Amino acid sequence: MELAIITERNADSTVRTMRSTTQPPTEAMAAQAEQLDIDLRTKMDELERSLRKKGLLEKANRKGSVQLWYAVGNALSDIVDRYEIRGPRYRRWLWDALDNIPAGEDLKRARRGRTRLHFEYCYRLAQFPEDLATRMNWSEWVYFFDSPTVREEPRADAWLKRLIESETTIDRRAFRRFSEILNSHIKRRDTSVLSEDELFAQYQAAWEEMKEEVGAKP
Repeated sequence: MELAIITERNADSTVRTMRSTTQPPTEAMAAQAEQLDIDLRTKMDELERSLRKKGLLEKANRKGSVQLWYAVGNALSDIVDRYEIRGPRYRRWLWDALDNIPAGEDLKRARRGRTRLHFEYCYRLAQFPEDLATRMNWSEWVYFFDSPTVREEPRADAWLKRLIESETTIDRRAFRRFSEILNSHIKRRDTSVLSEDELFAQYQAAWEEMKEEVGAKP
């Protein structure tokens, strides 16, 4: 796969930083990166106008609306698919580009360290069916995606889809407590060495422990 993304420009609009899978990038890759840069500006401007028209960018909604960030994630998914941007490393280049282009300012969030990537969270959220995604608040999604045990483990989302589909209701505080238990069990363990069945067993054990703990409270 050949991919190049302009992640930062100088004040005079010349390219300051270009990330690419081939070093140095070919002319064709550089040309595609320029087209992607144009597309990103257009897409973010159009998306911002559309969301504002729907009322999703009103101040009351902007911080914690699942509907808002799900819509953003859908738009990002379209870009990822169109340009065949595969894997979290390359998506990280895309998020850097979005943070630095002069477009879609109301869709951005200040970074809280290198691990919290707002656009990555929006993207991951949009991989869930919308009716499942909206069953939890944005703060719970952020807490889950922030968790060290799932931040670099994409299979966590597949397990969570199964969980949300099987549970009639999911209490916000219970889900947050589950994330805490999961983190305490797995900590900094490299889960990539686990099979899917082994990994899901870890998640399920943490979920069952949370249910027992919650059920034991008066």
